[in-house]
Amino acid sequence: MYENRFGLGALKRISIILGNYYTGSRIVELFHETGFTDFVINGTKWREIYDKLKKIQSKQNGDQYILKLIEQFCNPEEFFSNAENYIKIVEDINEVLSSYGMLLDAKIGKVVISNKDRTNLRSSESEDSKLFDLRKFRSEIVKNGRQLFIEGHYFHSVSECCKAFDKDVAEKSKINKRGFELMSAALSLNGTLKLNKQETETEKNEQEGLMHLCFGLMKGIRNPTGHETEIDRKMPREDALDILSLISWLYRSIDKCFYYKK
Repeated sequence: MYENRFGLGALKRISIILGNYYTGSRIVELFHETGFTDFVINGTKWREIYDKLKKIQSKQNGDQYILKLIEQFCNPEEFFSNAENYIKIVEDINEVLSSYGMLLDAKIGKVVISNKDRTNLRSSESEDSKLFDLRKFRSEIVKNGRQLFIEGHYFHSVSECCKAFDKDVAEKSKINKRGFELMSAALSLNGTLKLNKQETETEKNEQEGLMHLCFGLMKGIRNPTGHETEIDRKMPREDALDILSLISWLYRSIDKCFYYKK
């Protein structure tokens, strides 16, 4: 877990960077979306941000909340129409984070341990590649998770595969929902994805069992990885491999399902 507090100079620099790239109204919105609904701007943007960051850091686990704010502001989706600005804000933020052994990964918009500091914390890429490939994962797992995994981003490898699975179930079930609400609507006995004919008690149990397993993936894995940082919530390599194996198996189960709507 990240334990170093940000210096006041670092907080000031972060505040200036964020103030330069966003309008006041959008800054307020992003703070609110991260849970800081009391944030308002009555003066200079960067000064208001700076004062708020100092207050946040003074609280328990305050540094972790600052990292979550950085990720919220540097979400690639905020810069869909302006890739050049996204590259620049990542570079500016990383000038600050690199002093604390961290970097903002532009590919995923998440703060991770820098490669330099990661050297003594993880096995070589060749070993990660070998272990990943030995599992014979589904193509969707390979597509969405392999590169992140072999780079040592086990947490985000799992997160991306959960998102991909969630999206694929939504598309196959033709239901515009996400997470456990989607799994309930799609895979319950009245859902649109049928694993079997549901004529016997065993078939009904199999259907509901698949639904609950997908529930568990969304509630126990997808949600935590979506709301926590890699630094805040470490994931061992073996845990990541086992979870990816579960997702791969769930993909095969969903493949067996047929679409049905009364």
